[in-house]
Amino acid sequence: MSDPWLSVLMPIHKGAATLPDTLASLFGQRDGVEVIAVVQDGSDGSRDLLLRAGVTVIDAPDSQSWMENTNIALSAARAPLVTMLHQDDLWRPGRAEALRQMAEAHPNAALYLHAADYVDATGARVGRAAPPFGRKARLIDGQEALRHLLVQNTVALPAAMFRRDTALKLGALDPDLWYTADWDLWLRLAQAGPIAWDPRALAAFRIHGGSLTLTGSRDAQGFRAQLAAPVARHLKALPEDVANRVGRLADLSNALNAALAGRFHDQQGAGLGRIALRLLALGPTGWHAFLRDTNILGRVLPRLKLKTN
Repeated sequence: MSDPWLSVLMPIHKGAATLPDTLASLFGQRDGVEVIAVVQDGSDGSRDLLLRAGVTVIDAPDSQSWMENTNIALSAARAPLVTMLHQDDLWRPGRAEALRQMAEAHPNAALYLHAADYVDATGARVGRAAPPFGRKARLIDGQEALRHLLVQNTVALPAAMFRRDTALKLGALDPDLWYTADWDLWLRLAQAGPIAWDPRALAAFRIHGGSLTLTGSRDAQGFRAQLAAPVARHLKALPEDVANRVGRLADLSNALNAALAGRFHDQQGAGLGRIALRLLALGPTGWHAFLRDTNILGRVLPRLKLKTN
């Protein structure tokens, strides 16, 4: 393929169980789109699946994480725009064309976002993932986006597109942030330019018991450190008065996320009672901002379904 307009970055580690569905979701959407898979371990047949699908494969057996795999793909990408797709997530029909239209309408945007569906292990829809940017497509100022995204990462990983050169200039994904590397990148990109937003669910994010978002949160101390890092790094990008307000919400959001993860893993000391008191202390205006920016119900209910099924 000469001069692709979009590169899809796929970090692969034994993905054969879900790759057929993931690759099938790209069917009919690869005109001008290159797919680069960095295979850390394809011993389960996933490497062969990728090759048969016409995907560019880069072997990286010494890589240590999905962040390193993605950064390798980012460096190898030939298109000016890139998007990430994990081996268990999906595109919805029409996503490529929607992204192309967004790029043409907003050529100066640093980040392109849309909503996504939460799906379970069978692919059934169980919820919606979306930042609180409204139900109309629009261009969002980076400072406005930061005020919301610093409280909680509500962007599903397969629901973003960004400029390759900007991401490389900003240092790509931080390999130390095994849980929040994507969140950290969104916050950096929001400071590099405006964000184009489309409220349609153009991708699907799969939640299941073996996902990193669930298994990684078993380490309570490490999980809390992962949540705190992006906020500590980027809160100073806001004016001081705004940063103080947003920082309180972000700290409460991270405390709640850690407590809920503890409850999910049947760990003691989750401290939900203390968090409830802190939430009550925010008052009605604070409650509204917290519920809006965290999408807490939209994120927790699908995982509760997973826990009870």
